Amino acid sequence: MADYYSKNRIFILSFLFITTCNNFIYAQQNQILKTYENISPANIDDKILQMSSSLKQNKIIEYTLPTDSVPVFNDLIYEIRITKLSLTIPITLDYNQTVKKYIDFYTIKKRELISKMLGMSQYYFPLFESALDRYHLPLELKYLAIVESALNPTARSKSGAVGLWQFLLPTAQMLDLKITSFIDERQDPVKSTEAACRYLEYLYNTFKDWQLVLAAYNGGPGVVRNAIIRSGGKTDFWELCPYLPPETQGYVPAFIALTYIMNYPVEHNIHPDVSKLFYYQVDTVMINQPLYFTSVANALKIPLETIRFLNPAYKTNYIPKSDEYVSLVLPANKISTFISNQRTILCYSFPSDTISEIKTCSADESRTLITYIVKKGDYLNKLALKYHCSVKEIMEWNNLTVFSLTTGSILKIWAPDNMASSMIDISDNETIIQKSFTQKSVVYTVQEGDTLYSISQKFTGTTVAEIMQLNQLSKESALVPGTQLKINIF
Repeated sequence: MADYYSKNRIFILSFLFITTCNNFIYAQQNQILKTYENISPANIDDKILQMSSSLKQNKIIEYTLPTDSVPVFNDLIYEIRITKLSLTIPITLDYNQTVKKYIDFYTIKKRELISKMLGMSQYYFPLFESALDRYHLPLELKYLAIVESALNPTARSKSGAVGLWQFLLPTAQMLDLKITSFIDERQDPVKSTEAACRYLEYLYNTFKDWQLVLAAYNGGPGVVRNAIIRSGGKTDFWELCPYLPPETQGYVPAFIALTYIMNYPVEHNIHPDVSKLFYYQVDTVMINQPLYFTSVANALKIPLETIRFLNPAYKTNYIPKSDEYVSLVLPANKISTFISNQRTILCYSFPSDTISEIKTCSADESRTLITYIVKKGDYLNKLALKYHCSVKEIMEWNNLTVFSLTTGSILKIWAPDNMASSMIDISDNETIIQKSFTQKSVVYTVQEGDTLYSISQKFTGTTVAEIMQLNQLSKESALVPGTQLKINIF
């Protein structure tokens, strides 16, 4: 018997490994088998007994992996996990080589993105689940927002779709989402999620199949109806694929892959980034008076970036006066402070003789610093047009004195956030994201008694050094009342 175990121990352990795979956290298959190479025949029965006992008690056997290890599994493991997952939800999750391609893409090439999504999900998923539950929709549809926008509420596609759920303007208007020069409710996590639930409910009532619902969400119900007609009446997504646009063909496999990954991240040695905020840590106040985010940041002693993150529906750092009350989301522990100082905060305004740019602010004020490597054929007008800025700004950012560019030289460019975020998901070796924060330029008129330090204290996130650099001042420069200074606030 010992000789039998000796010859077949790898087969026995591999069989047990597959049988218990959905209850354990695995390392790479080669690493696992290697850990059992030194087990003697006499100890195999004990190991089998130990694994069986752990399985019965629903215990998890953890395998410690190096932080940079990328586990890879065979088709059987993926199929077992996805089949088990599919049994727990009303959305059919199939496994095939197309799904595997997306699993490999996300777990190997996009590991950092998945870590980020896992962290951000702790803020967004409770909101999604609450709305999906009210509409009696599968909670797993929350993963749709990852496929659509990577949980970026200000994401904008090349086709013009916007927000967490990527609505085009006509669809958004059909779903009663408000879009003005100052407000875009496609970017409002609460209102856009409510709209997405209504739309998904409508699509399910139309097609009665969740895979077709997903396809219709991406390509539109008309695209799916036409595919059914062209196929001769087929209603199985995989049979319809040849009749669907390429993007829609890959949409359902991508959803299945992300649903799998979000449920098995640890098995792939992927761990969540630390979340800045959790959903239970925020609350809402209602206002109908004009309000500048800068005044809130100053009064509550919180970064302007946090206010923008919590209130992405407002396209600028400003909420206009409204006949109806609108929501302002804040950290829950700051709500009482806001209420106590509400009169001062709402009455706050920039003196007209001090700052002149507020009325002309736009969505492009939110920018990300990138470094750009000049290619053959590049010239300043071309880059200014591409990155929605002016030639003068590019020259100022890079201290250029001539209009010509040298191939291979590096430029610093402040690109709009929606452009910079899209660069994260493409393989562009010539464009590198360096630093991301919200930038807004204001013009400050120097008053009697002002110092560089006192001016820096008036604007959140601004330092004396930054004011000096931006305005080419030296330590000896005298501040003359009436002089206008350019200041970046964050």
